[in-house]
Amino acid sequence: MKEEYHRPKPLLTKREREVFELLVQDKTTRDIAKELFISEKTVRNHISNAVCTFCKL
Repeated sequence: MKEEYHRPKPLLTKREREVFELLVQDKTTRDIAKELFISEKTVRNHISNAVCTFCKL
């Protein structure tokens, strides 16, 4: 029988990772919003969700 390998669920969503990659490049929320074609509020939400994810660990 074939062994099934399950990939663990990533801690962050793809979009949260994209936002964080830009954040560590010292980009502002405004810069990130423009680059990803989302609002600044959405950028802040992604950052907040990611931080909350790590707080739960």
